[in-house]
Amino acid sequence: MKEFQLIDEVMPDVPPADQARTLAVRARLLGGARRRRTPRLSWLLAGAAVVSVLVAGFLAIPRLGDGTVHTAKAPDAATVLDAALDRLAVRPPGGGARWRRESLEVHLSRPKDAYTVERRIKDVVWRDRRTVRTERTDLSAEPLTAADRRAWQAAGSPPLCVAEDPCRFGKARVETLPADGLAYPVGPAARLPADPEALRAHLLKVYPQGAPESRESFLWNLATYLLKDTEITPATRAAVYRMLAAFPGVTVADGVTDVEGRVGVALVQPPRENHMQELILLDRESGELLGFQEVLLKPSPNYADIRPGTPYRWELIRSLGWTDEAPTG
Repeated sequence: MKEFQLIDEVMPDVPPADQARTLAVRARLLGGARRRRTPRLSWLLAGAAVVSVLVAGFLAIPRLGDGTVHTAKAPDAATVLDAALDRLAVRPPGGGARWRRESLEVHLSRPKDAYTVERRIKDVVWRDRRTVRTERTDLSAEPLTAADRRAWQAAGSPPLCVAEDPCRFGKARVETLPADGLAYPVGPAARLPADPEALRAHLLKVYPQGAPESRESFLWNLATYLLKDTEITPATRAAVYRMLAAFPGVTVADGVTDVEGRVGVALVQPPRENHMQELILLDRESGELLGFQEVLLKPSPNYADIRPGTPYRWELIRSLGWTDEAPTG
């Protein structure tokens, strides 16, 4: 939804709203949109028929009354991201007995550069006030294409899962740990700041002095943990994305497609020292997390089974948030 941009184009004489009023209107509109599915922009045009066409980066909008078509430049990636984060920031936190995240990990490896193996793993995290429970289940490990399968068979059909990380199909590997004994000591996740600068200052308090990695690299890793494995509020979630977008070398890319064809807007990390690069993918409308993608940019003897230049790992978020559902088993 780009309601406020379209208002400017369709009704240029309407004075701009201030930030507080804009967020309040967005909150009311989005709240109603979640209760019922309505055609895009029906609230703005009050039943009038309007057709919007995106061609060569321009949005064509018939002006009401005279039939004249006026064009406006389509928003750039940073604008798309900012609008999505505005919508995310005003969402209510939700509630439930537990916080739960479910994701699908997709790994591509190329043993001895002979054939590509795709491995899929279901990963579920449950959090309550006392414990964190993780459940990892191997779903499949197969040659990626028919040509890969022929090459694998020609190699003698060796095991598709490496010895140091064997596959256990259909059987979850369950681990339960104390909630306060994991990862970064940043305090209660639900109380973290919702302002990007205040959040950065707070998180840097746990940056280890003398660490070999830069502050930005440390904060990026901490941010990915907060985004996928803690119960931070939507407002803090938006602040995390804005903090990362302000880092030196981070770029924003629109129209990024993940391994299952979902399209979103992405924060792209600058290349790391080990030639790895991570991408965080968000939904273009809601700002919700769609997942992560990793690429090896250059050949490395430490990652001999990874093909450089193409994504080799995805983590696709299936669900994330509060629930009254309880783990079984």
